[in-house]
Amino acid sequence: MEPLSKRHADILDILGKRGYVAIEEIVSAFNVTPQTVRRDLQDLADRGLLRRHHGGASANLSTANTDYGLRVVETAGEKAAMAQAAAELVTPGTSLFMTPGTTMDALAKAIAERRPRGLRVVTNSTAAAAILDKCPEISILITGGHWLGPNRACGGMHAAAFIENYRCDLHMTSIGGIDAAGNLLEYRDDEAVVGRTMLRNARRSVLLADHTKFSRVAMSRLAHLSEISTLVTDRQPAASTAQMIRDARCELIVAS
Repeated sequence: MEPLSKRHADILDILGKRGYVAIEEIVSAFNVTPQTVRRDLQDLADRGLLRRHHGGASANLSTANTDYGLRVVETAGEKAAMAQAAAELVTPGTSLFMTPGTTMDALAKAIAERRPRGLRVVTNSTAAAAILDKCPEISILITGGHWLGPNRACGGMHAAAFIENYRCDLHMTSIGGIDAAGNLLEYRDDEAVVGRTMLRNARRSVLLADHTKFSRVAMSRLAHLSEISTLVTDRQPAASTAQMIRDARCELIVAS
């Protein structure tokens, strides 16, 4: 990896202190054009050193995800495309585990639009449940547990214990990050313990992960990619990532 320029290092220093910075602030601080800043941020994001957002960037931390409001708009088009592709895998009469997250909110919307009859959903996401509630053909079971406000969800041992009562056809999930060894990572143990329980109790698992997730870090291990049946992503992976997916014997769907 090439060494960082002084401007790149200074941008990362600002993010380390503040967590988020807008493009306009960087333009003013370094007296460069918005186009230069966007190239800087993309280069740093490609290295896994920060997270790009519409209008700015945030620090790439292993212990905390980006604010929910930022994640709603982050790669929103890519999430919608993945959601449409994944929703095609949900057939009428299916039972389904769903985890929280803005990608899963997009999936809930895509599923509700298809109005599959006889679908039963077990979830710890209040946001997904509210979206699915618009479709009366879908039966919704929601866990209790420790409130995870930043993700609009419940988690922890009580949510996991609720999940143990069910065996579903599908487990559909997003993820905090995927490392180079194929480990699926989450930011909080309270999230990971519920995701692991869903995965263990499902007959098939589908992971929705856009291209940015392959450069993110998080501290709680949920599973390995080899435990996932199908990966839905938004663009053709880089050669090393594609090989990792093949080694994991995971079906790959690239949403268009």
